[in-house]
Amino acid sequence: MTTWADMGGRAEFYGRVLHDPDEPAFHADWERRVFGCTVFAAGVLNPTGPDLDSARWAMEQIPREDYLAPYYWRWLRGLELQLEEKHWLQPGEVEARIDGKPGLPGGRRVRKIQTAMASAAMGLILRPTIPRFMAAHLMPRLIGGRRTTMRRPRFKVGDAVRVRPERAAGHTRQPGYTTGKPGTVVGNSGAARFSDARAAGRRSRPQYVYTVAFDGRDLWGEAAEPDTEVRIELFESYLEAR
Repeated sequence: MTTWADMGGRAEFYGRVLHDPDEPAFHADWERRVFGCTVFAAGVLNPTGPDLDSARWAMEQIPREDYLAPYYWRWLRGLELQLEEKHWLQPGEVEARIDGKPGLPGGRRVRKIQTAMASAAMGLILRPTIPRFMAAHLMPRLIGGRRTTMRRPRFKVGDAVRVRPERAAGHTRQPGYTTGKPGTVVGNSGAARFSDARAAGRRSRPQYVYTVAFDGRDLWGEAAEPDTEVRIELFESYLEAR
């Protein structure tokens, strides 16, 4: 996320974020439908489980002039880009259907077994309540990418670390405003799939995810509010000892 999509901590292009405690989950019916389509498609596009990293990377391909469109519009455009990449849609197929132009060949079609599996996954994900065992052990692996590893963690709670001074090309979960900044490890959430690699379709060993605390002055300088601390979860390869 090395483009305008990395909005955290940046004020040069974006103004104040207003918060409405009574804001509804969806402002229009089309947003509700886009949410459902995206969750359903996750089971079709990724038979091993929902892949949020690829979805985020797809949205990061949206041109800057369009990126500040409504939130669920980005979801819809990102989904279309994923479907085109996987050849479920042909380039221009959506526009042709909107314009009523016949004859454009479609992409791949979903098999019944894929539909059934995706529907079952969506039903599980959207249940209002799930058994405690599933919440503690199944959902973190299915949705969050939690994995096991025999490697020992490189850092422990209390270690002084610094975020690496450079950022990888392509998708990354390393926020730009933390790059090169010092912090302290305050937690270890275990190992997970490495988002940078997964978004690019590469295999990679699971990495530990640490909670790192940053002093506000280290992030914002003298403009920081007094006694401000920011805690961020970061993959092990983003960090170096100091």
